[in-house]
Amino acid sequence: MANLSNLQERTSAGDVTRVEGPAEATPPNAATVWRRILPTAQEVRSARRRLHGKAILIASLLALSYYVLVISNFAFLIRAGAALVLVTALVALATSVMHDANHGSFSTHRTINRVLAYTADVLGTSSWLWRFQHNVLHHGNTNMDGLDSDIALAPWARLSPAQPWRRRFRWQHLYIWPLYGFLALKNLLVSDLLSLINGKVGEQPIRRMRPAVVVRVVLGKLSHLAWAVVIPLMFNPWWGVVAFYFVCSWTVGFVLAMIFQLAHANDAAEMGVPEGPRRGDEFTVHQLRTTVDVASPVPVVGHVFRWIAGGLDHQIEHHLAPGLPHTIYPVLAKRFRVACAANGIPYRQHAGIWSAIRSHARWLQEMGRPAAL
Repeated sequence: MANLSNLQERTSAGDVTRVEGPAEATPPNAATVWRRILPTAQEVRSARRRLHGKAILIASLLALSYYVLVISNFAFLIRAGAALVLVTALVALATSVMHDANHGSFSTHRTINRVLAYTADVLGTSSWLWRFQHNVLHHGNTNMDGLDSDIALAPWARLSPAQPWRRRFRWQHLYIWPLYGFLALKNLLVSDLLSLINGKVGEQPIRRMRPAVVVRVVLGKLSHLAWAVVIPLMFNPWWGVVAFYFVCSWTVGFVLAMIFQLAHANDAAEMGVPEGPRRGDEFTVHQLRTTVDVASPVPVVGHVFRWIAGGLDHQIEHHLAPGLPHTIYPVLAKRFRVACAANGIPYRQHAGIWSAIRSHARWLQEMGRPAAL
């Protein structure tokens, strides 16, 4: 296997590096290359221990910041700082605990995963609907219009050439940014309820939706409102609760929305069509075409972003191994990137966070043009 220093790099749009190198006489396909770099059982156990330690830290930050913000009588600036810590911990809870648990990768025990999966409900979205939308539709059909509901932002935005164009989309690269912040409120009040009423997520019908599911979804919403609104009202004036809830909810929603968009909705990733092959060995190829990792040229910034994003700066590896704890992804990404380069397999990676944001902005602008039909 060649080293990255011995490989040629080709840059597209100045922001995304596609690393390619000399191929073997009969090069293996991408799926074979991926299987070669999978971690050992010991590496997975070690990564899972790190994940559990991270979860304890997140829980501690949540409890402390919630107490200072909601229950204490500290000065405004201290409580505002606690709100920032709470937002950070909530995002990390979603990306590092809820996400892993709903993929069954947080623990080797199914019961633990199922219990922690309900953190999605505590955060305001339904874990049951989320598993269908994310695990089944998004992972199985990444960037496929009509199947991947994560790229369906109508009537607010257009993310795929297959989606109809509207005149207002000319300005989506300007107005969409503040709208991203309403993701959490949208899931709490609109998306899940519409899915229950219509019996489908996006264009895909929901199967086995029994009355017990509806009860669980509603109870989940109530549990979120209990800790986020009802309890704070017992200790604070209503206007303060409303203001802090809105600001915290908007910030959490914005960060979570951006983590997804940087990986899939950008001018480096491909948008597919439903007829494209994406099963078996072709699944690996499809993920390499529709997903882009984010490099960390500044170690401190990269580590902070990775901690908050739950390792989803390595979304290629997550899509190929959702059953592994996210704390193993940096190791896998380094191996896979080198292995792809050695075998002439394109591997897309943003040069950094700012490059990823610019790539998403360019894609929004491109999809807003009438010519992109």
